[in-house]
Amino acid sequence: MHQAPTQTYPPAKHVLRDLQLAVEHHPNRTVQAWIPVGAELLSPSGAPHPGALATLVDAVGGGLAAAVAQPDWIATADLTLHLLGRTEATETHARGHVLRKGRTTVVVEVSLADQGDRALGFATMSFALLPRRDGNPVIESADSVQRMTTAVEGSGFEHPLEEETGLVVSDPSAGAVELAAVDYVRNSLGAVQGGMMAMAASTAAQHALSHACGAAVETVDLQVTYLALAKIGPVRSRVRVLDASPSYGCAHVELVDAGADERVTTLARVVAGRPA
Repeated sequence: MHQAPTQTYPPAKHVLRDLQLAVEHHPNRTVQAWIPVGAELLSPSGAPHPGALATLVDAVGGGLAAAVAQPDWIATADLTLHLLGRTEATETHARGHVLRKGRTTVVVEVSLADQGDRALGFATMSFALLPRRDGNPVIESADSVQRMTTAVEGSGFEHPLEEETGLVVSDPSAGAVELAAVDYVRNSLGAVQGGMMAMAASTAAQHALSHACGAAVETVDLQVTYLALAKIGPVRSRVRVLDASPSYGCAHVELVDAGADERVTTLARVVAGRPA
């Protein structure tokens, strides 16, 4: 069944609110943002979960792209994320800036660091410009530093990220995962949020590659191409292992919208390695 999206975005109970994202928009077309990193957002190695970082990057990049795209709106076209696998992060700080704003696309770069300003990763994103629709959030251009938070009373994760978002691993060795398209993980267009799609792809690849490599591996490089919106769901993964060794693996992931005749919505190339 297709659950209709709510009219207010994000709704009171939403992954972006539970991330407790604090954001600063600056007049020079840059953005800074912070999220706390509790145990619920950690991978088994102790590094921040790739899904949490991808969602942070997508939110920061999307907010920045939407601001410079006015009066148009945007949709994520692709996301590339390189992770350094550092542990002991209790906070992640994202810094985003516009690399290019053209007639049809916006390109953004986001750097990630921990509470001590040690690099955690780097990302680039491109966004397609779309005609504005009723219901798209209005984002004002900043002529001074503008601060906001997504958190409301009661925000915060009660369970690990994958459990909280409803991501189900149905066949670990095959990398088969499933994610329902519910309001908690939707974007303002009524589709599964880009960071959540990246999380599904990363988790699917990690499971398949851990089986193929014969040891647990975690995502270090993630390249995601968004082909279509996943509005009906559930989102399901198909994984093809491209290479595997005891310390490294690479996989190709397709994410399909099972409720839309198995339409391929997202492609991902994932590199995973054994944690240091």
